[in-house]
Formats: sequence, structure tokens, C-alpha cells
Amino acid sequence: MKKLKPILVASVFSLLAITGLKVPAQDLTAEETSPINITAKELLEDHKAEVEAEKAAQDEKCREMYENRIEDYKIQAETSLDRVAKNSQNAPKGKFIGGYELTAYIATGNRCASGVYPSVNHTVACNSIPLGTKIYIEGYGEYVVEDTGGMAGNVIDIFVADYGSAIQFGRRTANVYVIED
Repeated sequence: MKKLKPILVASVFSLLAITGLKVPAQDLTAEETSPINITAKELLEDHKAEVEAEKAAQDEKCREMYENRIEDYKIQAETSLDRVAKNSQNAPKGKFIGGYELTAYIATGNRCASGVYPSVNHTVACNSIPLGTKIYIEGYGEYVVEDTGGMAGNVIDIFVADYGSAIQFGRRTANVYVIED
């Protein structure tokens, strides 16, 4: 039926064009309404109502998707904030050594400078902190400096599982403490 109405409307307008009759929409001065004009008007109104109903349904679907996405972002942000707060509260803070820029790196298949293979949530690379030093990165947890790299100054490279995680991590900053045993 949906396909039939536009074809019917087009046929009516074609017939009107061929016969030279004018639709009130075309001629605002027309006072008489013929049965063809009434039928055309009804068809147009029906079609307009269908289009508006379909648009309203699509708008509602988009609104729901948007609201769900916003809710997902809120949950992710709350989870992230909870993790940071939890890590900060349970922090075995030692000697504060400064604010560091944090980046992320992935496995190359080689051993670290310390001779071990890197592991997620454990290994970091840093040139300004001695190998084997246990550190606490505020908001991220405890790590061990097991690798070095091409970075200079106050930069710590955190080992992550995959390329996507490294890209998502980007560049961040955090306070760093040396954990004294």
C-alpha cells in the first residue's frame, strides 16, 4: 500500500497536467473543487500524515539511541572515577618524585632492558628512574621500572596489551612516588 499511494498520487497529478485542470494548491484563485481535486487533496494529506508518522518514529529511535549512549558514557566515567579514587585511597605512597608525563607502549617481542618480558599492569619504561624501582603512579597503581626507551626527562611509558589501548591511553600526567620496601 505504501508503494501504491505515491504511484497513485503521481498518476493523479499526471492526469491533471494532461487535462489542464488545476489543483487548488496550484491555483489559489480556484473556487470550484472537482472530485479529482478532492481526491488529490485527500491522497496528499494521507501521504503527508504517513511521512510525518514515519519521521516521528525515526526521531524517537534516534533520541533513544542518543540517551542510551549518554547513559553509557556516564557509567564509563563513574567507573573510571571510582577506579581512580580507589587507587588513590589505597595508595602505598612513598617518596614523591614529581609529576610525570605518561604514555603507553606495546610489546615488540623482545625482553625489557632488565632482561624480563614486559607484563600488563606491572611494567613501565623510564630513563630517569633506575631499573627495578617500584613506583606508585597516582590514579593507576603500582608498577616496576623494567625497561628504558627513547623518552627523555619526566616521562613514563606504561606497558599495555595492544595497539588500540595504547592509542586510547594517549598522553596523560600524574604524580609518581617511589615505594620504599
